[in-house]
Amino acid sequence: MTTTPNRRRPTARKPREADTSATSPIEGREDLASDAGVESPSATASLAPLDVDGALNDVFQALMAEDDAPDAPPAVDVPPVAKPRGRRADAAAKPAAAAKPAAAAKPAAAAKSSRKTPSALGTETVALIEPTASAPMSGAVERSELSEPVIEAPIPSAKPARKRAGRSRTAEVELVALPAESEVAESPTAFAPTEWMETIPASDAADESEAAEVPVAAPVSPGRKRPARKRGAALQAVDVSVDPIHPADHSGAHAQVDEAGATSEATADLASTAEEAVTAPAAKRGRRSRKSAAMVDEAERAPVIEAEVEVEVEVEVELEVEPPAPPEPPRYALGSREDDGVFGDYELHHLETGATVRLRLLGPDAWRCDCGDYAAHGECEHGEALVSLLGVAQLRTLVAGWPAREAEVWLVPGAQRRLQWVPGRELPPALRERAGLDEEGRVDAEFSHDWLQHLLSDARAQGVVLRVDAPVWPQLAWARDAQARVRRLERLMADGTAMAGLLGEELPVYQWEAALFAVCAGRALVFDDLGLGQRGATVAAVRLWSELFDAGPVLLVAPAAAHAAWRRDFQRWLGEVPAGLTLAAPTAGKPPAIKQPPALVIVDGIETLSADELQTLRDLAAPHLLLLAGQEPLSDPRLGEWVDWLDIARRGPLAQWQALPADAGKRARREALEAIVLSRRKRELIDELPAALLTPIWLEAAGASLPQAPLKQLRQQIERWTAKRFLGTAEQQQLLEALALLPPASRQALAAKAEAVLALRRDWVQSPVPAAARLLLCARSETLLDSLAQSPQLRRLPAYRLRAGDAVNDRDATLQAWRAAEAGVLLASDDALASLPEDLLVEDRLALVHADLPWQAQALAHRVELACGEEAAGVPAALLLIEGSLDAALLRAQREGLQFPAWLDAAPAWLDVDQLESLMAVLPPLLEGL
Repeated sequence: MTTTPNRRRPTARKPREADTSATSPIEGREDLASDAGVESPSATASLAPLDVDGALNDVFQALMAEDDAPDAPPAVDVPPVAKPRGRRADAAAKPAAAAKPAAAAKPAAAAKSSRKTPSALGTETVALIEPTASAPMSGAVERSELSEPVIEAPIPSAKPARKRAGRSRTAEVELVALPAESEVAESPTAFAPTEWMETIPASDAADESEAAEVPVAAPVSPGRKRPARKRGAALQAVDVSVDPIHPADHSGAHAQVDEAGATSEATADLASTAEEAVTAPAAKRGRRSRKSAAMVDEAERAPVIEAEVEVEVEVEVELEVEPPAPPEPPRYALGSREDDGVFGDYELHHLETGATVRLRLLGPDAWRCDCGDYAAHGECEHGEALVSLLGVAQLRTLVAGWPAREAEVWLVPGAQRRLQWVPGRELPPALRERAGLDEEGRVDAEFSHDWLQHLLSDARAQGVVLRVDAPVWPQLAWARDAQARVRRLERLMADGTAMAGLLGEELPVYQWEAALFAVCAGRALVFDDLGLGQRGATVAAVRLWSELFDAGPVLLVAPAAAHAAWRRDFQRWLGEVPAGLTLAAPTAGKPPAIKQPPALVIVDGIETLSADELQTLRDLAAPHLLLLAGQEPLSDPRLGEWVDWLDIARRGPLAQWQALPADAGKRARREALEAIVLSRRKRELIDELPAALLTPIWLEAAGASLPQAPLKQLRQQIERWTAKRFLGTAEQQQLLEALALLPPASRQALAAKAEAVLALRRDWVQSPVPAAARLLLCARSETLLDSLAQSPQLRRLPAYRLRAGDAVNDRDATLQAWRAAEAGVLLASDDALASLPEDLLVEDRLALVHADLPWQAQALAHRVELACGEEAAGVPAALLLIEGSLDAALLRAQREGLQFPAWLDAAPAWLDVDQLESLMAVLPPLLEGL
């Protein structure tokens, strides 16, 4: 045993003040931390482990060994951690904020000073002791991806404390085992060594929405103690724990910082335990214990392991929850009832407007109302309002079902009307459960008359009272009457002679199809491609309505300019204008002058009607309707309005139209509206069409009456032939001259025909959907064509003239100019057409205009063949006729089958006996019609 001589204890030196100008490593993070709404906390006393503090309890020995102490490593940079705020932090918020810059700068300054003169501070570097670990490891990354490598922090030598540190902060530090060197080497990421760090909890703040910065690891002088806070703020405990690193888990060391929920007393107890280990005075003065010295020596020799720390923060935020809004006051009130039961009729009064609606309630979903919304859409808010006013017991009774041995059938309004089956609870199961019903107990009203008939028979057989709502019967009548019309027309079509006897002139098959469609549908929209003709189908439909179904008065609404054409067509196919038909022009606000409401309304040119004119006609409420469109209706933006008018019975087309998407194509629209819309293109009917679709166009021209002198001379020649059966050469010449003067050739007639040519060019060639590409004007007389070409109307085009005697080069030049012109018009006589090479004009998509009416009816078809070829079909053709002239008598005679001599179109100078006899056989009937 050796005795150590007493040595004079040197005077303890006062630690050097930290350089406040140094910059803390954590300040580089302050901008980012400020974005998260946190504050840098004030520095607190170092929380060193108890075993190390025992080794550092002798301040004298620490000062003597200051020359052997290693250089202090830089301060530890720990990422910021958000700290929850509390209401009680208002008092401590301002002092903490003021101390923020100084607290952040002190640790860095102290670290800088220790690196320069370690003996001045008397510090020792203490690291985690792991004998087998030599390779660095990397820890887990902070949740906010802001973690920094943790740098070892110097642990200052403890000096004797004259006074116990205030219990203002608490921390729990847990030492964990690090993996061995071989395990660390396998990790793909290196870890930073973990030093003893000073945990500085964030100070409280006043604003709950802001967060606090993470504790900062920095060297703290053990000889100086910060003065305790004088303000009584709510203290919080921060637990820092380092998780052990599993060999198979390379996530590194983790640090979890949680907000403590303990009271201030428990926090003070935890603080005292850690503070005593650092600031308590040494129990024994003088000699260092062997155990403490061994630990210090081993700490100096141990390798330094770097690690990263992941900080997880749990923040409790108090949310201000708005109290629920008070329920709205009731808008309706129940009216008085004589019946106390739940099922039956109710009155509902609106408390603000005073309006009253009446409802019938027979189930949770079985109710009807007399309001306008229910009548239009089949639903309204009054049913739910009524159920909401019932009590709990009443609701239970309502859900249980209608306690009755009876049933009802209602009509449910809407875009497609339906029947509602409302059975009582006491009905026999076979009667209550009906086939064909949906989950709401409803069935489409269209074609449900058989379903209702069977229901009535079954109810009658079982003695059950079945009440049918009054509107049900007229709704079912629409479909039942349509079926009856179809059966009647099928019987008529089976008898071919009956169909032929309805009209005075033969009608093309496709026009008969349009007429039958209109009658079967009852309310229909018909459009046929330009040139197919619609008036013939309309006349046939009127005939079918009047002859087979006794439709009653008919109102035909058409532009005033088309009234004459309509009268001529009725005269043509029916022989007269029907007595019950009224022609009227469209008017707005004022209905047409008619003696009684019409049963059938026909509208010519529905696309030309304004909204007011359309509403005026809708107010007539005619049961049958036929709309004629001059343009393709499937792309018209007003088609929805027309469908709404056609489907007034809500049989289904309107619902199918409303179900279509906004970008539905024509094909989808055609299929959805096939029950009420017939829209056909010429290409769809090409197999049913004749070579030309001839349309007679009657023109009115002043001074176009029959010439009386030639007419008188013809009558005299007929008398002489009848008496003598002989005409001399001079008389024959007079006869031929008189016949040549009969066709209309006045200036007024020429002007009317020229205007008609311009109108046909505009409608057929220049329309948005043209029926042809070019126009060909034909006549048997070259003189007539020359006169038309020189008319002021056609001279503006210009018109191209083709003659029979033109040279080939001239003819080709004329045809080339005509084809190059926009909507060109070509004038050619019958002889000029005959002189052209075969099929020269076939590819030009022609529309023909007959400027005159030949004596031979076959001449019109021959012109079409010369111009368009033998395989032509559906060529648009117009025949220009003058009212009050020979055209009317000649056309009627041709329709009656009267055949005129072929030589009349190219009369010779004189006639032989056979020619005279053939002419005198047809001339008297012709003159009788004049």
